[in-house]
This record gives sequence, structure tokens and C-alpha cells, in this order.
Amino acid sequence: MPTPNPSFLLRAWLVLCALAVVSLLYLPLPVLPELAVRHALSPAGAAGMISAFGFAYAAGFLVFGPLSDRIGRRTVMIVGLAGLSLVTFLLTFAESAWPLLVGRGAQGFLAAAFPPVVVAYLSERGTPKQRIWSVAWLSTAFLSAGLVGQVLGGEIGGRWGLERAFLPSAVICLVTALALLRTPAESPAAADRPMFDAWKSAGRLFAHPGLRRCYLAAFFLLLCFVAFYVALDMHLGLALLASNISPLMAREIALPAFFAPLCVALVIARLGARRVVIAGLALASAGLLVAALVAGNPNVFLFLGASVLFVFGVGTSVPGLIASVAGAVDPSLRGLAVSLYTFLLFVGASLGPWLAQALGRWPVETTLAVLSSLLGAATLFLVFERRAVTPVA
Repeated sequence: MPTPNPSFLLRAWLVLCALAVVSLLYLPLPVLPELAVRHALSPAGAAGMISAFGFAYAAGFLVFGPLSDRIGRRTVMIVGLAGLSLVTFLLTFAESAWPLLVGRGAQGFLAAAFPPVVVAYLSERGTPKQRIWSVAWLSTAFLSAGLVGQVLGGEIGGRWGLERAFLPSAVICLVTALALLRTPAESPAAADRPMFDAWKSAGRLFAHPGLRRCYLAAFFLLLCFVAFYVALDMHLGLALLASNISPLMAREIALPAFFAPLCVALVIARLGARRVVIAGLALASAGLLVAALVAGNPNVFLFLGASVLFVFGVGTSVPGLIASVAGAVDPSLRGLAVSLYTFLLFVGASLGPWLAQALGRWPVETTLAVLSSLLGAATLFLVFERRAVTPVA
């Protein structure tokens, strides 16, 4: 069967849905103190609103990617988004802590049915140019969700409660499921394989030199990204407030850098995904190194400028990594390969706060230098990759 090519409108709506889905992870962050007071929770208990979603989210990646290879990307996204919309809507009626925590876990698991699957879905459809731009816009949505989710959580959740902040995402997910329901059915890439038989190939994916390097880079990328902002709040929060810059404003300053994937779309076909990843990781490592060098400077805008360079490097790396992973495997394994990439990406993000806390007893300059070294090592690991590597089939 020929693969149906989504219209421009559907592609744009899928990008908006990606922003809405990933934003759900970050929505409670600005209102955690209010949640702790409202539900009589400790700070650690309130933080469970994040971890309950995050752990279920990461686990879901390992389920829905292979499942999409077996029964089709469209089917997995429709069922997942419909379930996510229902759970998210029901969460608006949660009045106590336990229903909210359980609902967040279900929300995270169902949310995982969309990001890795939509990446595989759009990377298989349309012209090469359309595929590159689709991945670029999806990468922009995934990166921007961290800021958009916190802004929505603060603005809506701070005024009317966290539960009301879930409503926009519930509506967007439902509309997306209905829009996908109107598209032609597809032929699954691995319809003749037993359920989750693709997992037998996971070892071969990790054994592939190119994929192994991409997975390692993905793990360190969001690990350093999250650790950077946690360290910023821990060590430089007071200095920023003294300059009338709130933690949210410190993140908003880097907002233009979140659109780096769109710049990548202009050059990735010419330079190749591998070179783009190397350049992005090198920029991110350099941004962290500059931040370490100027962290003690009274002019905080030097530090914030370095943060923009760092985020631009992260934004450059993400679409290059996705393109590298998707291009290194046969279509029948693409869902699994992208799911493993996304899983490691968010495992790294989950460990970012722990790393920042572990390094918290050291000066911020040392912490940033360690983070820069991690990304620098990942860059060198890719630089010395052997080029003659056959795709995994």
C-alpha cells in the first residue's frame, strides 16, 4: 500500500499536539508549593506530581514504539490520544492527592503513545524536504514544551488550579485523535511479526556503533539541560533576583534558541545529520564552558548569554539525533529505535536534578565545567565514529 502523505494542516496540528502533550510533564512545576498546601503534602510528595508522570512516561516509550511497528502508527496515536484526552479531562475533577497522583501516572503512560510514534509517522511520509521540516518542527515543539508548560501551569494553574490547566491539552489531544481518524489506514511496517517481537532486535540496535553513539549523546543531552537549570536556581537564583530577573524570565531569555531546529532544517540535507549533531553538541558544551567562566561575574547577562548558546546547541542536536536514529534502521524497527532514543533522552532528564544536587556542594563553576565535559566527551565519541556502518534491518 502507498504511504499516505499528511496534509500541511495535519502536519501543523500534529506539531501543536506534540507541544500540548509534552507540556503536560511541566505543568505542575510552578504550582508545586500551592499543591503541597492544598493537599497537605510534603515538598517531596508534591514533587510526585512530576515523577508519577515522568516514570510512567518513560516506561510507555518502550511499549508504544514497538506496538506502532506491529499495528500501525496511526492506530497507536488515535487510541493513545483518545485515552489521554479522557484521563486529562477526568483529572480536572480530582479533589484529593491520591486521585491526582494516580491520574498523573496514567496520564504519563498514555502521553508516551504520541511523541516517539509521531516522529516515526512523519519521518516516513512526504518528500525528503517535508520529512526534514516535520522533524524540525516536532523538535522545536518538544523543546519549547518545557517553557510553555511552566508558563501555562503558572498562569492558569496559579489562578484557577492545576486541574484547569489540563483542559487545553485535553481538547487538543481529542481534536488530533479525530483528525487522524479521518486519514487513510496504513500498512504497519511489521504486521507479520508477533507482538513485541521487535524487542528481540533491541540488542542489535545497541550493538550498532552509530546508534550507540546517538543514544549516549541523547542521554547526556537532557541530563545536562535539566541539571543546568536546576544548578542555576540553586546557585544563582538570588543573584538573578537582585537584577530583577525571575527564574522564569531566565528561561524565557533563551526562548529564541528553542527554534534552533528550524535553522537545522535548512542545512541538514547539505551537511548530514551526523555533522549537525556534532556541531550542536560542541556548541552546547562550549555554552556550558563559557557559563562556567562567567558565573562569578557581577554582570548576570553574560551568564544568560552563555545559556542562550547552550540551549541553541541543545536545539541543534535534537533534530540531528532524531534523523540519525531514524535513518540508521529499517522501517520495521524505526518505532523501537526512536522509542529507545526517547526513553534514554527522558531518563537523562529525570537524572538531571539528582546530578545537580550531587554536585551542589561544589562551586557552580565546577558544576558547569563537569556538565560541559560530559557533552564534550559525547561530541568526541561521535567525531571518532567509523563511517562505514550498515543500517540495522
